[in-house]
Amino acid sequence: MDTALFHAINSGMAGPVTDWVMVTVSNKYNWIIPILLLVAGMIYVNPKYGIMAVISAGLAVAAGDMFTFYVLKPFFARPRPCITFPEAHVLMGCVNSFSLPSNHAVNSLAVAGALGWIFRPLLWWLVPAGLLVCLSRVAVGAHYPLDVTVGAILGFCIGISSAMIVKRIWGER
Repeated sequence: MDTALFHAINSGMAGPVTDWVMVTVSNKYNWIIPILLLVAGMIYVNPKYGIMAVISAGLAVAAGDMFTFYVLKPFFARPRPCITFPEAHVLMGCVNSFSLPSNHAVNSLAVAGALGWIFRPLLWWLVPAGLLVCLSRVAVGAHYPLDVTVGAILGFCIGISSAMIVKRIWGER
């Protein structure tokens, strides 16, 4: 089922406009300025909570990224779809590293969970943005749907846990 869903998304979404959108969304460097602006806005609106959000997101990304890359990917050792299926619609090159779980999914949902747990109304914007990153990873041929699903759940849990720990240390509930 994972393979069939991969092919449906990867080839079914292919087209000049969607390809450009998915590559743009999937490129982590395109998120730097929007996130910096969001964080600046958070710090401006509520300096204490803004700083807590930044620390939470930083811890969540560091923990999630390292755990995924150094522990989970070698443990599952799942090849990327672009290696398994050379005919896949690959838009950002084929990296010879493991696929499960997706670090992009872990990191984007860790940020969404951490920032959104501190500034709750933002969850309604951050989670869909993170899920769009997940979809883009399948569309560009880098991951299977299961890779991004596991990564999204893991990242969101790490993000919320990070925010809860930082709030507790800060004396907030």
